[in-house]
Amino acid sequence: MDIVWCIARYGALPEDYISLEFSKKTSRERAEYITSGNKRLFLKVFYDEEALRVLANKNLFNVKFKDYVKRDWLYTGDSTEKDIVEFIQKHDEVVVKPISSTWGMGVKVIQASEVETLLKDVRSGNAFMIEEKLVNHPDIAKLNPSSLQTLRVETCLDNRGEFHLLNVLLMIGTKKIIVSNCHSGGVMCHVNMKTGIVDANGFNPQGWWIDKHPESGIKFIGFKIPHIEKLETYIRAVCKVMPNARYVGWDVAVTPSGFELIEGNFCPGQCTQTCDGVPKYNLLKSYM
Repeated sequence: MDIVWCIARYGALPEDYISLEFSKKTSRERAEYITSGNKRLFLKVFYDEEALRVLANKNLFNVKFKDYVKRDWLYTGDSTEKDIVEFIQKHDEVVVKPISSTWGMGVKVIQASEVETLLKDVRSGNAFMIEEKLVNHPDIAKLNPSSLQTLRVETCLDNRGEFHLLNVLLMIGTKKIIVSNCHSGGVMCHVNMKTGIVDANGFNPQGWWIDKHPESGIKFIGFKIPHIEKLETYIRAVCKVMPNARYVGWDVAVTPSGFELIEGNFCPGQCTQTCDGVPKYNLLKSYM
């Protein structure tokens, strides 16, 4: 069976097989892609212990990158119940994130009237980030007003410390969900890094493509990202904060006041290689 062979030969789990469209690729092509199995090589090379710890913990991340996290936020593990209540009342509506969640899982928006439910979770020993709710630049918000669209910006610092911008994707929420993560039902579109224009249809790792947003009806190809000309300068500065994290997928929101750093992801989703059609295993090996 081809899927079983791909697990053994390329370290490609079933989700990789689908998201990387291995059924359409030759053996030689398959060997050029980053998979769940072979990306372990990069985990050993591109990060030290501090980098892995910071990227895995939203509180540590916000502290480390405080100059690029402009939104108001609070970590429940360092706060009293009074602090939590006052913070939520101050903003009326906030975003709550489990401290180590991935793929947008468990993220929700709550109102001030729902604070007691959150406090019960905190008393049970669960830790959360509570953050001011961001809004997109109006040009991006119109794609899907119910979610915060983000840019996934993939970068690598090579063995000489030189910066490489690998990929830029627009991550878009769908079906009234509040997050844009493609593993939670959203889609991602490849963005031309020079023009800021989306040049491919929306893709979801479950293996489906879509040419326009199902809610707004806006076509993806030709959509222009505002302020794209400032993105590379911005992300170069972000990379300098923690150069011991050499290969990162940065999630960046485009707000009315500019860029806002949301989080960083180590060994960013291998499924993003499908969006630009560029396998990156050999490329990253050359940066080691």
